[in-house]
Formats: sequence, C-alpha cells, structure tokens
Amino acid sequence: MKINERSLKRSEELWKEAQENILSGCQLYSKGPETHIQGVSPIYIDHGKDGHVWDVDGNEYIDYDMGLGPILLGYQYKAVDDAVIAQLRRGMGYSLVAPEEVEYAKLCVKHIPSAGKVRFLKTGSSATEAAVRIARSYTGRKHIIRGEYHGWHEWTTAAESVRQGGILPEARKFIHKFDYNDLAKVEEYFAAYPGEVAAVITEAVEIEPPKDGFLENLKELCHRNGALLIFDEVVNGFRFSIGGAQAYFGVTPDLSTFGKAAANGMPLSIVAGRKDIMEEVDRNVFISTTFGGECLSLAAGIAVMKELESGEATKEIWAKGKYLQDKFRAMAKDLDVPIDLAGYPCRLNLEYTDYEGKKDWLYNSIFMQESVKRGVLLGWHIFPCYTHTQADLDFTLNVFEDAMKVYREALRSGHPETYMEGKPLKIVLG
Repeated sequence: MKINERSLKRSEELWKEAQENILSGCQLYSKGPETHIQGVSPIYIDHGKDGHVWDVDGNEYIDYDMGLGPILLGYQYKAVDDAVIAQLRRGMGYSLVAPEEVEYAKLCVKHIPSAGKVRFLKTGSSATEAAVRIARSYTGRKHIIRGEYHGWHEWTTAAESVRQGGILPEARKFIHKFDYNDLAKVEEYFAAYPGEVAAVITEAVEIEPPKDGFLENLKELCHRNGALLIFDEVVNGFRFSIGGAQAYFGVTPDLSTFGKAAANGMPLSIVAGRKDIMEEVDRNVFISTTFGGECLSLAAGIAVMKELESGEATKEIWAKGKYLQDKFRAMAKDLDVPIDLAGYPCRLNLEYTDYEGKKDWLYNSIFMQESVKRGVLLGWHIFPCYTHTQADLDFTLNVFEDAMKVYREALRSGHPETYMEGKPLKIVLG
C-alpha cells in the first residue's frame, strides 16, 4: 500500500509552543507525543468524522484510539450532536438542578445492574475517587486493594512507582496492588489486614479473560471479609453493553464507575452503587461538584443511552471488532509474525513480541510507525466504533499487512532499532 506523503509541520510548531505554556505539554499523558512516534505521528488533531480524524496539517487517518475510548458511536454522531445543540440553545447549566439529571439517572438505574442510585461527575478518576470514599465511609475501613490503572488521585497513584511528587508517603500503606486473576494475592492482603480492607477495585476485565470464576470468587471473598467490590467500568462501560462488563459477565459489584464512552466525547462520569450503600453514606460523604449536573454532557449521555437501548450499536461494534480480530490473527499466522490482536472485540489490544516471545516498546513503535505512515492511527487499544465502515476495516487490514511485513523484516534483521524513522514511544502512567 502506498505510503502517505505527509507534512507534520504545524503539529510540530504547536508542540513547541505547548511546551512553553502547558505543564508537560498536554492534559493527558497518554495523548502526548511520547506515547506515539515523534517525527512520524501527528501530535494535534483538528477534527473528526465517524471513524476518521484529520490532523492540523490536513492529513487523514482511520482512528482506532477514539479519544482513548470515549468515542463509542463516532465523531460528529448526529443524534448526540443534535441533542447537545438543542440543549445549548436552552442553557448549559443553571443556578439550580436540571431535570436532565433525573432523566439520565433513571436510565442509569434502569440499565446498569449495580445502579441503585447514582452520582454524576466529570472524569473517570473522580468517579473512582468517589467510589473509594463511599466504600471507606460505608465500611469504616481504610485499606484499598486495587488492580491496574484507576486514575490520578492520591489513593491510586500512591501505589505506583513513578511521578510520586506531592503524594503523602503515609498514603502508600493503605493501597495494595494485585494482578488480574491473581485471587491468591487478594487473599494474602485480606489475611495481612484482617478487618481493615474497605474495598477491592478492579476492572471486570481488561484484555485477559477472567479465569476459574475469578469475578464470582472475588466478590465472594470481599463479602466474606466485610469488604465491598468495586468494578472500574470507566473503559468498559457502555462498550461491552449498555450495562457494562458487569452485565456481560453477569457479576454485579457493590459499586461501579463509568466514564469515557458515557457521552460519546462529552465529559461525564458516573459512580453507581447499591441503594442501601448509597443511602447509608448519604449524610457522611462529601461528593459535590459544580459541573456534575452540566447539561450539555447530560444531554449527550441521554442520547447515547437511547442509541444503545435497541442493542444494534453494541452488536455492530462487536461484529466489527471480531472481523478485525479474526482477519488479523489469520494474517499474522500466514505471514509468521509474532503479533496478536488480543482481548474482546469491543476492546482490543495489540500485543507485540519477537520470535523468542520477548516484549519491547520498540516493537510496538515499529508497527505503530508503519501503520500511521499509511493512514491508520493507533494508540494503546483498538476501539471499534459504530460508524467504522466495512471499507475502513478492509483498508486497515491492508495497512496491517504491510506493517506486519516491515515488522517481520525488522525482527529478522537482528537490528530492529534501525527501522525506526522517529523516536520510539515511551510507557507513561495515565
């Protein structure tokens, strides 16, 4: 496939200006140039439509990072945009609560298994912060057992090993990490801190599927030890199903958090919980934010929920993801390339190794570089959206075939680093 002749001049100019004026140059590390291929990947997006984006230099790409997950239906999706525009003409937010809060809350309670009552915020991090505060209030305990990334707040960042500036050292003793499917490690923590664990928070699934009844056993283990189970559905929510991954797997947590795809790009997040828990803590916890009831995002959220109610959008997203995954795996096998498109069709992840099974960020970088040069923009995950077309999928597979051939050549050369035209990406937190 022909490699696009592209200029990235405007992107690079803006990035120089950003570094002079913005802390770290951007608002989300995972969107920054270090997580892509500097010198080859665009840095700034000008606009998007359906499953495509255009950078500030006018180059077009099929996008699979989809805003890092929020764009579930597609950019400029008419039903959502129309709802936002109609609300904009009435007002963005008022001096008192708005009826849209009630309408959206009722839809959440109707469709999300763990939602006896809900509270709205703006970001996934704020939702997980609220869930942990609710759990600590309800149980009267301090310790939290956590899975992978759950946001930027102190209780979760304290368990990391990077960017620890400003984190109180004493916060670390209350936060304990475990790997997905490692029930034994969770049991160790409960044994080490008997009667002190408020909650376990984890994604219901990321890429690796739950093994041996992991989710059911985790819930039972929490309850046996007087702790709550929290599902972080910030990424999975509304992508796996209208009720999230909890509905897909049939395991209902005590509390859950939703964000990203809730409003197809507008900022909206949800903390949902059993009604008895939410009512018990109501007078004890402080969760209050001016923009929790901001009406444009609520209008978008209502429109998204209505689009999902028939099940058609979810069915299409899964079908498109499965098509990509099946074709990708067959192609990788035929070409003898050690890359897998792993995970569930609605949330896929490229896993790169060499022929000995070793992982290296260099390998990710080579494949991402060869894809973006040909018009396919990749990030941490592949998120099929409702408006990716069959032509988009087939174009993407042609690009992936070319990228696989370069990847194979790079590995077999013994010096894959020489195949990099830009800077290899770096791992970041957040």
